Amino acid sequence: MRSRYVTSAVVAGLLSLGAAACGIPRPSMPQGIFPREMPRVPPADAAAARVPPGYRVEVVVRDLIYPTSVEFDDRGNLYVAEGGYTYGDPVAPPRILRITPAGEMAYVAEANTGLMGPITDIMWHQGQLYVSHFNKISVLGTDGTLRDLVTDLPASSGHFSSQMSVGPDGRIYFGVGAFTDAGVVGLDQAWPFLGLALWPNMSDVPARDIRLRGESFLTPHPNNVLARQGRLVSLWSNVRYVMASLFNRNPDRSMLARTGAFQPFGVSGNRVIRGQVKANAAILRMNADGSGLEVFAWGLRNPFGVRWGPDGRLYASDNGYDERGSRPIANAEDNVWVVREGAWYGWPDYSSGIPVTDPRFNSTRGPRPEFLLADHPPVERPLFTRPKHAGVTKFDFSRSSRFGFEGQMFLGEFGAGLPITGTEKVPTGHQVVRIDPATGQMEWFFTAQPAALGPEGMEYVVTGAPKHPVDVRFSPDGNAMYIADIGALTVFLAGPAPFPRPFPGTGVIWRVTRDGVPASGPPANLSPLPPRARLR
Repeated sequence: MRSRYVTSAVVAGLLSLGAAACGIPRPSMPQGIFPREMPRVPPADAAAARVPPGYRVEVVVRDLIYPTSVEFDDRGNLYVAEGGYTYGDPVAPPRILRITPAGEMAYVAEANTGLMGPITDIMWHQGQLYVSHFNKISVLGTDGTLRDLVTDLPASSGHFSSQMSVGPDGRIYFGVGAFTDAGVVGLDQAWPFLGLALWPNMSDVPARDIRLRGESFLTPHPNNVLARQGRLVSLWSNVRYVMASLFNRNPDRSMLARTGAFQPFGVSGNRVIRGQVKANAAILRMNADGSGLEVFAWGLRNPFGVRWGPDGRLYASDNGYDERGSRPIANAEDNVWVVREGAWYGWPDYSSGIPVTDPRFNSTRGPRPEFLLADHPPVERPLFTRPKHAGVTKFDFSRSSRFGFEGQMFLGEFGAGLPITGTEKVPTGHQVVRIDPATGQMEWFFTAQPAALGPEGMEYVVTGAPKHPVDVRFSPDGNAMYIADIGALTVFLAGPAPFPRPFPGTGVIWRVTRDGVPASGPPANLSPLPPRARLR
């Protein structure tokens, strides 16, 4: 059986805590300072956004807490999902806001009605609002309660159930992201994603039976490394929680644990893993009432955007590997796929159709990646790729000559999550791009005005410009594009540990229309907060 000792940036950070008390120098790594005072986020400003000539931008709703989705019903009401959980804020309230064409606002669902953060998508279909949230697909009743259609999907605190789309067959298609980054549960799942603490027995669930090569990875046990540094750990309550959660999984208090692919942390002996219908790293489909759940395609790391196009093809946006964990993979691009029934899209052994054993994917955070699977089905190639860590999210297609670019895709890009996702700063994301599926031409369409960006390191925090688009949706008449922007988010480095810090109340719903074309939907510049409570 093959084994690997991986010292990723996360592992090195944990080891540095133990080394400090022994007088051993810390490993060389980027160090940051956690600020004593948080930066101030200016209000959203349409003048700070940039669109092509002939188009205009409005702020429709401001002061939102991590909005993730927008949708219209048959009466022209706009629904906005405030996601709830986000990186750095696991207890934010998930809520769904309804806005009438006249601008009247009311919350129609909250956590006490059954919502589980994060809400990743909402979809109006057959007179009902469908909700994709954490590990469920549900429908919202007229009384504000949820009726679950599919439950217990193998989602995690890093990747979840995702966008829904109704196919030509009337069935609903949606994605479920992988539990891990690259197939192996490692210390990156302990911090900052907390998945190892919350679900210590979880691992990835393949959609088909797979046979493993026997690769295993040796990593420090987080609780024992940190337990020896209680005075340091006391600074970080979340890490203490990880320690407590993992303690019972390590009764002998060994310093190291060996973990195999598709197996829980500390387990490595299995060579055959049985596939399941409730799989992750896959696209599933079901009937409108939740029955008939089945796997449609698999091997997609995080198919966050899933939508049928006007050409009758199913498209998916898929986030490439991060450079983290026990099996770090560098330089992985994001992908846009045409999804075919029964096809395999390469995760966890291929990136954009290229084997991860290719030298381009070698990382300074760990050894050269090797295959995890002993056998590979035929692997698909992406329709398009986007730069690494662009953070592709949800998308829609223009269907209106009044808006223009009919049949073209408008794809949201969240942006990189450095230093969690990698070490190299990449000038990409934080925008909506326009893609012509017929030619492959790609152009920016909605982004920040360069002059409106904040200072270095805070470009997308201290600004009224667009920050992190997560949903793109056209109005029913096709005349207006709505963009859900989750708001300001940054990652601070305090010693070796990354601390995600979101800014609640900075989320925005933007609207883009063509000059001279009336904007369909509610009036602009709304806020769900009373005037005196709004952030200034």
